[in-house]
Amino acid sequence: MRKSRLVVLLFLIGISLIICLNIRQRPFYIASSTVIVDTLKSGRTDYPTYYDTYMETQREIIKSRRVAYHVIKNLDLMDKASFKAAKDPIETLLGKLKTDIIKGTGVIKISIKDEDPKGASRMANEFARVYVNPVLSRIQTSNSRVQDFADFSFGPINPNKKLNIAIAAILIMAGGVCAPFFRKPRSTSIKDSGDITLLQLPVLGSVPRIKPDGKIIKAKTDIDMVVKRDPLCMASEAYRSIRAKLLFSSNAYGSTAKSIVITSPWGREGKTTSAVNLAIMIAHSGESVLLVDVHRKRPRVHAVFNMNNDAGFSNYIFGEADFCSIVKYPGINNLSIITSGNPSYKSVESISSKNIRLFLEKASTVFSKVIFDAPSVPFLGDMSVLLHICDGAVLVAESNKTQKDILNNSKELLRRRGVNITGVILNNVSF
Repeated sequence: MRKSRLVVLLFLIGISLIICLNIRQRPFYIASSTVIVDTLKSGRTDYPTYYDTYMETQREIIKSRRVAYHVIKNLDLMDKASFKAAKDPIETLLGKLKTDIIKGTGVIKISIKDEDPKGASRMANEFARVYVNPVLSRIQTSNSRVQDFADFSFGPINPNKKLNIAIAAILIMAGGVCAPFFRKPRSTSIKDSGDITLLQLPVLGSVPRIKPDGKIIKAKTDIDMVVKRDPLCMASEAYRSIRAKLLFSSNAYGSTAKSIVITSPWGREGKTTSAVNLAIMIAHSGESVLLVDVHRKRPRVHAVFNMNNDAGFSNYIFGEADFCSIVKYPGINNLSIITSGNPSYKSVESISSKNIRLFLEKASTVFSKVIFDAPSVPFLGDMSVLLHICDGAVLVAESNKTQKDILNNSKELLRRRGVNITGVILNNVSF
């Protein structure tokens, strides 16, 4: 139905446009006279070559400036406005002229195209007269004569309104039929919370795009801790609303969730920014919060808080440091940090899942909330054990970037593994 309406609309618009153009376009008329040229064929053994050369010569004589000069003079064309305004009246006249040799004959057709049908006839006839009359042109034309004089033209040669409308109708119909095939494919990215709901995922909240203002928010680190830098902005209000939902979220057994893994369907969708701001916001509510960076390849939490990364989570799970020695304090009440630790090149197989479980047990004993800033779902790898032992997982998706199918695949993968999906945070939303 929509396709049919599109075709009809394009047809009506196109026809209206063509009609308007036809009405506004100036009509032109064409008038033609013919002259017979004596080719002097008797006695010539090279007649074909001679004929072509001779006829072309006579055609060039008709198009000469001398003949055009006498036509202008004889018809008083300099009295016409178009010739008065022309820099070269002779070239203006020759621009209206067309000559054609009728192949295999001694006939040359002289045509004039002009806005005035009567004027076109007069000029075509005068070109013929001047050419065949050596007294008028002072050109010897070898007994040439006028065959037919141009008649008055009653109909313009262009615009051909019927033809133009017919062609336009065909093109518009074809364009209307083809248009749906050339339309830009519908975007498959997540736009708003409604797209997330359609995937049967709970929405924790939408965080607006944070733009540096040159005053409060000056650098990327300010965006990473926007709830501390600008607690009254829209983004802080969004994190405040998400905090309320997380504080009352529950695990798979109905108890209050204490440990949360922050991950995403793909990379660079705002996981660390969300984890840091939520940790600060929950700490402001009076909860004792531990933020843990479990990225082995691209850790960022230590850079956000301007801390050293000499020892951290990876050092603990490899048995290289005890729990208390890796806890750091960023100077924010109720908030503690454990960075990722020195990049480890040890094999994944050497990671002890027992140590990861032991880490969570100790952290949950000391802190009321433990937040893990984790890699995206496809790259969790050795840290996927966290998804099973933590109370819930939060997926961070970026508006106009995260693809619906990728988010849905992440959902299915996590649910097949028995992971409790607490909800989705939609990041960088344009309001």
